[in-house]
Amino acid sequence: MHCMATKPISLRVAEDVKLDLEHIARRFGTNPATLGADYVTQGVRITRHPSIEFRQTPAGRMAYVRSVRLPVWLAVETVADCGGDAEQAAKLLRLPPLLLKAALVYARVFPEEIAADREAGRQPLENLDTLVPNHSFLRV
Repeated sequence: MHCMATKPISLRVAEDVKLDLEHIARRFGTNPATLGADYVTQGVRITRHPSIEFRQTPAGRMAYVRSVRLPVWLAVETVADCGGDAEQAAKLLRLPPLLLKAALVYARVFPEEIAADREAGRQPLENLDTLVPNHSFLRV
């Protein structure tokens, strides 16, 4: 998630969850508190926007339209490419119009996040090697 004013809260989790959180945080090069805050933020957003889910990508965690391989930023961009015609974009994407509308609503609520996701999603393939350590990409 992206920087914003924060307020502290205290949470209790099972020991195995704490250990998993620490392990994942190390793998992503962050600390457990930051990662936990991101997960809580994403959980709240998923509850408020049930047609959106978050996925880990080589460029970082991004908002996606639930149950399809479509990042929200790309849905927004497709609507723009269709001259703002959401119906045409939905047909082009083979997506139910209601799901596309949900993505557009989410993007209106979190425009800075979607802009950052768009920028990250447009990174050249060469940059992915530095974004995902200990991973190699097959180039065809």
